[in-house]
Amino acid sequence: MTIIFRTDSDQMIHQVWAQQQASSCAVASIWMARNQAKQMTVNEGEWALAWRLYYEVVQGMPFYPTPPAPMSFHPGAHQNNQSTFGNMFSRFGTFMNQVAQALRNDGLRVTHTTSFSPGTSVDASRLSDTTPAIVLLGWYNGSQRNGGHFIVASRVATSGSIVYLDPWGGQLREMGVGPQYQNSGRFEQIIYLSA
Repeated sequence: MTIIFRTDSDQMIHQVWAQQQASSCAVASIWMARNQAKQMTVNEGEWALAWRLYYEVVQGMPFYPTPPAPMSFHPGAHQNNQSTFGNMFSRFGTFMNQVAQALRNDGLRVTHTTSFSPGTSVDASRLSDTTPAIVLLGWYNGSQRNGGHFIVASRVATSGSIVYLDPWGGQLREMGVGPQYQNSGRFEQIIYLSA
């Protein structure tokens, strides 16, 4: 895991988790949002959190084995499903309801969940320094969805822009409430949380 410190336009410093595995954006977003809501940093590695998410939420197991050493999964060696840890974090990814359950397992409250709807927008009135949101967006080519990605809507800047923490490259972006993200992203589902 690589943590990058980024400063927004209000000079607020954010810890942005730069994901190292292709399908670990949900894990990175959980870590960033959880830390913001709890106003603390949790010393937990990428694989430990991913392993816990997989076994507690996807497999529904209360006890799980020790996580493997950090590694990268080659997508060509895995199937596009969640039947194994490798499949989930090399090709398939995570559903929003699994992200919400992982947050609840950590003692956080999911205060509001939008329905899945490409073109949804962030409700800025629900954001604060202790109440971030996790956004699921889809990458689109016209009407064809070509994959998804999780980011964190951290806070509303003084300018009125939303501060987004993006684990892909560990970026901080300030922009409007959506529904567009960069060139081909569309917000699809949002959960708001608090400690």
